[in-house]
Amino acid sequence: MFCRFCGREITGKEEFCPGCGQRVTGVGTNGTENEEKKNWKDYITMDHIERFAPAAALVPLGMALVVGIIGGILFLIFPWGFGRGVANVIVFLLKAIFCVTTLGATVGLSYVVVKEKDMANIWAWIAPAATFCAFISCISIAFSWNIVAWIFGLIAFVIGLELLARITIAGNSMDSKMDPAGALETYKGFYQSYREKYPTTKDLERAGAVDTENSYFDGNGIELLGYSLLATIISVVTCGIATPWMICKLNKWRLEHTVINGKRLTFNGTGGSLLGHWILWEILTIITCGIYGFFTYVALRKWELNHIFIDGEPIIPNQTTSYFDGNSFEFLGYGLLGGLLLCVTCGIAYPWVMCMIQKWDTKHQVINGRRLVFSGSGLGFLGEYIIIALLSLITCGIYAPWGTVRMNKYIIKNTDFC
Repeated sequence: MFCRFCGREITGKEEFCPGCGQRVTGVGTNGTENEEKKNWKDYITMDHIERFAPAAALVPLGMALVVGIIGGILFLIFPWGFGRGVANVIVFLLKAIFCVTTLGATVGLSYVVVKEKDMANIWAWIAPAATFCAFISCISIAFSWNIVAWIFGLIAFVIGLELLARITIAGNSMDSKMDPAGALETYKGFYQSYREKYPTTKDLERAGAVDTENSYFDGNGIELLGYSLLATIISVVTCGIATPWMICKLNKWRLEHTVINGKRLTFNGTGGSLLGHWILWEILTIITCGIYGFFTYVALRKWELNHIFIDGEPIIPNQTTSYFDGNSFEFLGYGLLGGLLLCVTCGIAYPWVMCMIQKWDTKHQVINGRRLVFSGSGLGFLGEYIIIALLSLITCGIYAPWGTVRMNKYIIKNTDFC
């Protein structure tokens, strides 16, 4: 038989697995397993604390996302009165859960060090230190101490990524030496294994195993999470200077995973070409006291569409075959109308407002001379938003990248060439 926890083969009638120390199901005289009921306390072991608690170092990021998204939605739906009070209580409870989680992880990991590790080994204290930094960051987020939250959150995040690879994924002991290069190899191997087990539609398309006549989006949440984290870290470290390059990186990933009526898109924009526009837009926004900020969305869309093409089709130099022909005044009008509808309906009309704006945005997109059209509905958006909100709440925000991918899948599925 094999241990249900670590998979190690067990011979004889051992009560505990020699590999992970977990209590295992005994083998009866007839060779069958005697099922043994376990309660939740049986799963709180030193090994489990050591393997999974380091992930708590990444909790501040999840807290910022969950509190920001769910709090924003709740305060939008319930802007005043009793509903506002209930929203405040929910947000407070969410903050408390995150703070308690990181504090519990710190206590648990410290207990493991005291009981099972060499307390003189500095490496053994790295994981508790990282989760304690995460705890300080969560407390700071709860009380809006933004600078403290950023400093300790960034420290916890960087160390947490290494701990997650070395301890949780690779299965090394928490008192082993830190190895950033080894962590990168671990993540690379994990990603390759994931791709082999769950091939993307793009992989299947190349193998001729899918129907390419429909519109679909074949990106996945793990990739988006990685790119988003990378973009955030680099933008923060460079004080925003690298933002144009990060925008291009995310656009390239999103568009190269987009297929419209069997035709995959591609993006050839670069951060260097966007930088000049980006600086100009910021200067105009400052000069106009923020008024030009309402026009930057359309300006960015025009720049993006000029660099989107159909993969495999020739790009004719000096000819604008891809473009966005919407204008800022139309976008401003739709924005004002959407804001009015949200106020009148107390936020209930949000899915329909987003559908309206999506239809306007899509019908003004032309790619390689082909105009796009969006056929989705407000009810469709509502269904997606409900699922995304519930799963994000249940997973404490971890589902957010997958939720974005889910919404992209719905939008692209309902997008076609005219």
